[in-house]
Amino acid sequence: MIAKENTLGKKNREQNHHELVKELNGKIADLTARLEVAESKLKDTEEFYCERLNNLNDVLFSVDTEGFFTYINPAIENITGYSIEEVLGTHFTKHVHPDDICGLLDDIEKTVSGKHKPYMFRIVKKDGAISYVHTTSRPIVINGELKGINGLMVDIARLKQVEVRLKEERDRAQNYLDIVGVIILAIDTEGNIKLINKKGCEIFGKEECHLISSNWFDLAYPDEEKEVWKKDYNSFIQGKEAFKPYFEATIQTKDGERIFAWHNRCINDKDGNITGVLSSGNDITERKKAEQALVFAKLISENANRTKRQFLSNISHELRTPLNLIIGYSDLLYEDYVGTTTKEQKEYLEVVKRSGNRLLLLLNSMIELSAIEEGKVELNLKDFSVPVILKDIKNSTLPMAKKKHIDLQFCIDENIKTIKADKNKFKTVLYNLINNAIKFTNECGNIKVDITKDRQMINVSVKDDGIGIKQENIEKLFQPFSQIDSSLNRKFEGAGLGLSIVKEFVEMHGGNVNVESEINKGSNFSFTIPLLNENN
Repeated sequence: MIAKENTLGKKNREQNHHELVKELNGKIADLTARLEVAESKLKDTEEFYCERLNNLNDVLFSVDTEGFFTYINPAIENITGYSIEEVLGTHFTKHVHPDDICGLLDDIEKTVSGKHKPYMFRIVKKDGAISYVHTTSRPIVINGELKGINGLMVDIARLKQVEVRLKEERDRAQNYLDIVGVIILAIDTEGNIKLINKKGCEIFGKEECHLISSNWFDLAYPDEEKEVWKKDYNSFIQGKEAFKPYFEATIQTKDGERIFAWHNRCINDKDGNITGVLSSGNDITERKKAEQALVFAKLISENANRTKRQFLSNISHELRTPLNLIIGYSDLLYEDYVGTTTKEQKEYLEVVKRSGNRLLLLLNSMIELSAIEEGKVELNLKDFSVPVILKDIKNSTLPMAKKKHIDLQFCIDENIKTIKADKNKFKTVLYNLINNAIKFTNECGNIKVDITKDRQMINVSVKDDGIGIKQENIEKLFQPFSQIDSSLNRKFEGAGLGLSIVKEFVEMHGGNVNVESEINKGSNFSFTIPLLNENN
């Protein structure tokens, strides 16, 4: 009985053990399955994050407390040229530009102390090239103990290149603004200064930092004008008043009031709204003063010329009457109408007659020039024979030429017969040119007068081999009362009116005068006038 109970107890224990084992195996199988699922999920998660970390363009890294890399993702190769294997286990300072290490260490200390501060520094690539990166990092703290640093490093080389180019462009633009000799100014819709160049700072005697954001109208205009300028500007901004691309205004500078000419352009945003005005201001104070001085001088000159003309006209008329009497009575005495004169007396009378005629010619020239300047002389156009006029002039000038043994020749184109012009003025012009040539040609010299025709123009040339004229003196020849030799003991007589009358008479005909000369070789005075007919 006892043996049977023992056997039964043994069987029960075996059965319980078997069920326990079976239950444990079930739990183990369940745990194994769950573990496999967890491992699969973990693997998937690892693969998921590894795939993304490995495909990041930016570098993820970890360094230990000694500064050695413990983790780095593949992006490091794109930025530095180093592989993961070449970087892991190396100290971070190996890859930092030497000049940036101290600053980077200071930034890392701030990161470790809990201050989240991004920092930028230069790195040295595998090929030795320098590039720029931007890094943010956080300390790794486990159970209150610092284990290292995790960080993200971004390649900003392209951004830095753009930044450098922008700075270069900005510096270049600023240099352009600073080198110009005018104020360059930009103001916003409130009239506050947003930009001013070096010249503007000099004009107001202030530094740029003190001028930026200050109100332009308060700065530049007198107290009694500020509000008026502000009101006008606000009206323009609101579209109530037309934009002024140019105006002149007086402003207050460090040197007092100055007049500036302003060229202006609107500044608009992308929607076309006005955001301000860009202006360039040029100091025209001295120019304005010069203009006023010129106007004043012109008025004085015109008044002086008018007074001179009136005086010359009056005095010439007053002198001509007694002078005619002197010449007339001298002729009577010379011809013995009032008694016989001796040879010596006749010589004296010759001097009186010659001097009187010279003075009369001068007075007539002065009266004629005065009339020309006042616009009282008109052309009396008529047909006349050029050969006949030439004969008259030849008879008048040959005696003067013979006294100096000058060979005076006249040549005229056989096709020139009759022309339409002012006969007396044509004769005066030709006579004055020949008389001048005789005066300035030495004894036994040569003078040639040529009259030719070229299409619808008649050309007259008086060429001599006299003393000649310097090039710098040619412009003086046609100025009234101008003498190249103005000294009191000058060799050649004359008041300097003949050539000025020549120029005026020729230009009244629509022609022009030309001079070619060389010292000690002679001169060639020529003029051309159009051949007039009934149609012109």
